[in-house]
Amino acid sequence: MLRRTLLASAAALALASTGARAADGWPDHPIRFIIPAAAGGTNDVLARFMQEPLAKLLGQPIIIDYKAGAGGAIGSQYVAGQPADGYTFLVHGSGLVTVPLVQRKPSYLLKDFVPVSLIGTSPMVLMTNPSTPDNLKDFIAYARAHPGQLEWGASALGGVGQLAMEAFHEAAGIHDMVMVPYPGAGPAAQALLTGQTKYMLSTPSSTTDAFVKEGKMRVLGVSTAQRSPLLPDVPSIGEAVPGYDTQTWFGVVARVGTPPEVIAKMSAAIAQVVAMPAIQEKIKSVYVVPKSGTQPLADILQKEDVLWGRVVRDHHITMD
Repeated sequence: MLRRTLLASAAALALASTGARAADGWPDHPIRFIIPAAAGGTNDVLARFMQEPLAKLLGQPIIIDYKAGAGGAIGSQYVAGQPADGYTFLVHGSGLVTVPLVQRKPSYLLKDFVPVSLIGTSPMVLMTNPSTPDNLKDFIAYARAHPGQLEWGASALGGVGQLAMEAFHEAAGIHDMVMVPYPGAGPAAQALLTGQTKYMLSTPSSTTDAFVKEGKMRVLGVSTAQRSPLLPDVPSIGEAVPGYDTQTWFGVVARVGTPPEVIAKMSAAIAQVVAMPAIQEKIKSVYVVPKSGTQPLADILQKEDVLWGRVVRDHHITMD
């Protein structure tokens, strides 16, 4: 037994030594950032903001590669199947957590990945059609008084917008409203503009900001527990619905098994880039609060896995 223990310890030390040597020379060839969606999304934009300064810090090119489809599942599954050598990373958001929860036969699991670094967080905003009350408390009271009579838009079945709305309904005591799913945030916002739907939760954007300024839609609240520095004049939903706190996030993860030394190096490099004043301004320009760090992302992943898992089970939500 002692001999087996010594052999196992020696094997573990050899493996750790091999990983350390690999990390010492990392990176020695180009690194890929996989975007699990089409070009132009927020995670793509954030990756491009970081691409050049990160390449300069690491001394190797950062190649951005798109693997779109299935709500991000195709790109996520692809990265989960790549070697855990620190040369393929996934730039994702809340869909990394929600997609396997709403698939009957998940194509990947959250445990297939390890957090590398957060890039930033963004609140969702409760947007409404002007035909409804013009402040958060009155809107909630109106919705409570008219169960089943208001349509709300979801930009993707099983997406974080749908899950966050179900959590909002539950916390606010709103019942039996009619969900109308759309193939993306653009069509969902258009339906809100025309009055086909009366409200939705979505991330803020320059497009919706313009509609708000024109009086074509309203923003009544942000989904985070406190007011967002991006929208300081907009109340948090938690001011009217105590305990409500949801958000979207953007970050970098790697396949499980990636050497910890590589993750630490990449995390430190991302933190250095995100702290650059010019990059901070760019990140804020797409309505994301710049943040970094491995542990902050790990905490978010753990919290969301519990929160969205409960919402999915309680409301029988599925993409299939």
